[in-house]
Amino acid sequence: MADYMQSNVPRLAVYGIATTVLTAGVIVSAFMQHQYFYTACVQLAQSSASMMVLANMGILLTILLGKLLVRIFFGQLRTIEVEHLYEQGWFAVTETCLALTIFRDEFDAATLTLFVFLLFCKVFHWIMEDRVSFMEQQPRLSKLFIARMGSLAMLLAFVDMFMLAYAVRVTRMYGATMMIVFGFEYALLLVHFHSTSVKFVLNAIDMRRDGEWEEKASYVFYLEMLTDLAKLIVYVGFIVVLMTFYGLPLHILRDVYMTTRSFVNKCRDWVRYRRAMQNMHLRYPTVSEEELEQMSDRTCIICREDMNGPARQKLPCGHVFHFNCLRSWLERQQSCPTCRHTPAATSGVERGRNGRADSWY
Repeated sequence: MADYMQSNVPRLAVYGIATTVLTAGVIVSAFMQHQYFYTACVQLAQSSASMMVLANMGILLTILLGKLLVRIFFGQLRTIEVEHLYEQGWFAVTETCLALTIFRDEFDAATLTLFVFLLFCKVFHWIMEDRVSFMEQQPRLSKLFIARMGSLAMLLAFVDMFMLAYAVRVTRMYGATMMIVFGFEYALLLVHFHSTSVKFVLNAIDMRRDGEWEEKASYVFYLEMLTDLAKLIVYVGFIVVLMTFYGLPLHILRDVYMTTRSFVNKCRDWVRYRRAMQNMHLRYPTVSEEELEQMSDRTCIICREDMNGPARQKLPCGHVFHFNCLRSWLERQQSCPTCRHTPAATSGVERGRNGRADSWY
């Protein structure tokens, strides 16, 4: 990937020079054949080869504009961010090709322009999401980073809401058209935008508290669950509308499946977490000073600090952790951090019969 990134600039330069030369040749040829500006433009518009060259020039200008905006709002991209862009970009292009099979009768140059602009907006949403996730690995936030993220957030919010309102207005005026797809796409981008913005705020609060905000994991978990729910609602509405007027939207089936699976898994994790947190002090007994002195290792494996103070809990497998560390761990997964042991849940009758008051659930 590093070698590819190094050779990306020369390739883009060659592509840009070739595209510029072809565009200049097409335009000069048209104006040499026609004396007037209007007739030359008509010839360019009626020639398929000329339109392909001009469209290629438009793509080049879009790429250059995108690189400029990326440099302004993000600076130098990390390798992992570039890899994510290529992965998500290929999926987006594939989904676009599948969507065109449904609306092939309505496909024209304006539709292609809208698809390119949609992909252009998605790129900045993807990079912003990666950059917000990278905040947790930074020691502090610079004023430049905050200014960049704030400016980009306002710009993306304006573009998403404007395009969504435009799609709704066109649909009301002309009925069911391809603008339905763009309306739902920008609705999904708004859902992603709000999720990323809230994560940015949560990460900023956590960094101001030196990473000791214990409730952050809970807020992030509920935020991701609500995000998946909102996306599912949008997807269901999208499928219902398209099946009413066109047919089954094959291009979103993968996203629907991934979102549904993620939401179901989060619901299961939430149920298990609520079970594990019920009467936590009773389920996991507090370790006394005498028991702590008998332990060979008094370090909490979660926070890597000594277990001083009264808040020390022992799991059924015998491992001991800080109460707050254990609670934060159970918010993410329901297994022992040391041995990964997860005893099966048993009913209250079975626990009373077997005398297992220290069962996990």
